[in-house]
Amino acid sequence: MIMKEAYKKSLQMIKENNIKDLKEYTKLAKKENLLNPVSLEYISRKSFDNLVKEVRCY
Repeated sequence: MIMKEAYKKSLQMIKENNIKDLKEYTKLAKKENLLNPVSLEYISRKSFDNLVKEVRCY
């Protein structure tokens, strides 16, 4: 899986599973083989909390 696909899949899973915090996401990421929170922050150039808020708004 290329990085762009992994990023999109991670954002989609945040939205579908109504993820609210880092602990929930970390558990899901391990289970579903998603990008880790640090990678999401690096790619998006946003903090994890801001990224989750933005994803959940759409």
